Amino acid sequence: MTERQSGLYNTLVELKRRHVIRVLGAYTVTFWVVLQVSDIVLPALMAPGWVMMLIIGIGIAGAPLAAALSWFYDLTSQGIRRADSVPVGDEVVRVLGGRWLDYVIIAALVIILAFVLARPGDVLPRVGSTVAILPFADMSAENDSRYFGDGIAEAIMDRLAGVKGIRVAARTSSFALRETGLDARSTAERLGVETLVEGSIRRAGNQIRISARLIDGESGTQVWSETYGGSLDDIFELQDRISAAIASVMQVELDLPGRSILQTDSPDAYDEYLRGRDRLRQQRSEVNVEQAIAHFRNALALDAEFALASAGLCRAHWERYEIGREPQLADIAIAHCRETETRFPDLAETRIALGSLLRGTGELERAENMFRSALKIEPNNAEAHAGLSLTLLQQNRLEGAATEARAAIRMDPAYWRYHSDLGMILYFAGNLDAAIDAVHQAMRLGPENPEPWNTLGGIHFAQGKFRLAGDAFEQSIRRSPNAVAYSNAGTNYFFAGEFSRAEMMFLRATEMTPDDPRMNGFLAWSIRAQAGREAEAEPYHRAVIRTATERLAINVADHEARAMLAMHLAALGHSIAARGAIASIAEPSELDMNSLLTTGFAHYLLGDMEPAVAMFEQALDMGLPFYLLQADPRLQTAWTDPQFAALAARHQPSESFTQGDSP
Repeated sequence: MTERQSGLYNTLVELKRRHVIRVLGAYTVTFWVVLQVSDIVLPALMAPGWVMMLIIGIGIAGAPLAAALSWFYDLTSQGIRRADSVPVGDEVVRVLGGRWLDYVIIAALVIILAFVLARPGDVLPRVGSTVAILPFADMSAENDSRYFGDGIAEAIMDRLAGVKGIRVAARTSSFALRETGLDARSTAERLGVETLVEGSIRRAGNQIRISARLIDGESGTQVWSETYGGSLDDIFELQDRISAAIASVMQVELDLPGRSILQTDSPDAYDEYLRGRDRLRQQRSEVNVEQAIAHFRNALALDAEFALASAGLCRAHWERYEIGREPQLADIAIAHCRETETRFPDLAETRIALGSLLRGTGELERAENMFRSALKIEPNNAEAHAGLSLTLLQQNRLEGAATEARAAIRMDPAYWRYHSDLGMILYFAGNLDAAIDAVHQAMRLGPENPEPWNTLGGIHFAQGKFRLAGDAFEQSIRRSPNAVAYSNAGTNYFFAGEFSRAEMMFLRATEMTPDDPRMNGFLAWSIRAQAGREAEAEPYHRAVIRTATERLAINVADHEARAMLAMHLAALGHSIAARGAIASIAEPSELDMNSLLTTGFAHYLLGDMEPAVAMFEQALDMGLPFYLLQADPRLQTAWTDPQFAALAARHQPSESFTQGDSP
């Protein structure tokens, strides 16, 4: 053996005698266990990323210290002694134990090595290209900044959505899982993504602290985290830094523009915009819409060029009209939306808002083009697909409407409204079983929302299951007493022959929406069906004539309003005016089932049996169940007429569907 080899051998013997190798082995095993525990515990404690880096740094720095201490000292049954004073072979009991511990340490090191070699992806950050941005939790002392945390998450979402190589889950699906209690792996599986971004915010006056984390959806482990702080004046810079850091970890390039994607440099305007949008996305009510309008106005007062706030104001104004149906509200909405179109024509949100307005004013072709142009700007915008779906539905293009509704669901699978819309489309298409499935899914995702219950009630009504329909409408009223729910319950009672109960329901509906001609029409027929009260119904017939005329001033192509106008003019005995209104109605091929049915009633009230039967025939061909026509109390004496008898002979009761209730 050479002198050099002899020296190395002696060194190894000395390292063994002084237990340095044993100590380093035990240290390595302990350090690895600490890292694994920290990787699980720190994210749950919402600890910033530097805590893990500090633990790693201490662990690495501690290894030489442990080796040095084990070289110079040994802990024996006689206390701490210098290692060179313990003779070789001395039978003292050392804290580190005997030879069995060597075997334990070797086995543990082999397991760690095998784990690293078998699953390198769990040791090194492994991030997929599909990502969901979860809402950032509000950790503020006042707990009043949830809307702000949502806004931070959405700003990051918007940044990453335009990056090539990343697919970002839609907002509503990500946010729908806010309070489900699902763990990271279950959440990622539900959203169909490989990576999750979650975090928290803390606001104290003008100061903001944002913590963000990136989590591997398959293993549930954290692969990156960081904490950012500053004032609200720095909020846009903070958003950019977080987005850039996430993109860097995901190994894609993020091109950050010079100005915020939210198109404002004012943090206060941004805050007001977030408050307004939060109100607009809550349950539709007059209070929420009014508050949304106030916040959007405040945002524009702070920054008149804030395009998203302008588009939000357009949508809020139109929603306010759709709730109250007051003509002056429509004028306000139209004026503001036109201004938004002029100033910010290339924003997807502007085009979506305008599409909703155009659909509501009957300009369906322009509405369709507007939604399609929004999709050219943002092909994965679920809201644009949903708006296009409803526009195609109004054109009776049911197949295309269902396709667009399913596209919206594909991009935003956890949003209850899109499933509810699909259920309504399938209902109109006569596919009742599939419609019920879609509505039940909407109920599971949004259990507190009344709209799916209204749709379910309409389906059961179409099936002639009036008790089930009544139960569904009652569930809707329980969740949110609204005009549609009361009206639907009233229709159910009307067909069941309980006219006084129907009257009470329709009276509540008209109190909520006095300018909706449908509600006044329902109330008129419920009163008129009760013996000796025909005169009491007259004011409500006149209310329909007034409000239908106002609706036509807003939307000249509103065939339903024109048919209601003709029907209630005929009910009051104004035959010439009623026939004039009928003459102005579009060709029957352009009418939906409700308009055909209502026009048929107008002819019937005028005593024109042949055209009445022709209209009813076309409605039946579109899927109106004959038994609903036969059970309608307004047609109780019609079936003795030869033409109506022939209609009855041609049709048998079916389990098809009805679009809704005629006024």
